[in-house]
Amino acid sequence: MSTIVVAQKNGVACIGADTMSCLGSLRQKAHHIVNKSKIIQLGDTYVGLTGTSTSLVVMNSYFANPERPRDFSSTDMIFETFRHAHHWMKAEYFMSTMADKGEEYETTQFYGLIANPHGIFALYSYRSAQQFNKFWAAGSGRDFALGAMHTAYDDCESAVDIVKAGLQASAEFDSATGAPFEIHSCDLIVPAKATKPAKKTRRKA
Repeated sequence: MSTIVVAQKNGVACIGADTMSCLGSLRQKAHHIVNKSKIIQLGDTYVGLTGTSTSLVVMNSYFANPERPRDFSSTDMIFETFRHAHHWMKAEYFMSTMADKGEEYETTQFYGLIANPHGIFALYSYRSAQQFNKFWAAGSGRDFALGAMHTAYDDCESAVDIVKAGLQASAEFDSATGAPFEIHSCDLIVPAKATKPAKKTRRKA
């Protein structure tokens, strides 16, 4: 497993991940592996995935084609992006949808977090997304990360420091999370302030 965390504060969005891989009880620490990253960059968007490392390879390969539609600016557009991708994941990458009688929809084998100038998001296997105001975490060390970030959020001025707090707690207590950490940040888009229409003045005759 992995631990992926996101946070935003003071106009900056940040995403971070640990760099350790596990094969059952076998741990592969970062200094043994060249391709240890769990985060990919797609334009101005960073995506970190938990679970099997194959998911990251597939996503990177799929979006390497510039003609593939992509929009990560909102929960609705993230859904549309992966709704379109789902068909091609099955056709070109032989993705197993794990469909059974208990599933309402076919699943896309992705679960992770997103950070970009529009905010911080979680991506789920049914292609839906959630957007967060402060922070979130995913993966095997999620609970430890959430507790640490909740404690650190008000005291830290930097989103990077909040992310570090979450990852450090996960690495301390979760057996499937290990340092060093990979961290990326970007400036958030400041929404334009709506201007009030000027009041019309009537001239006296």
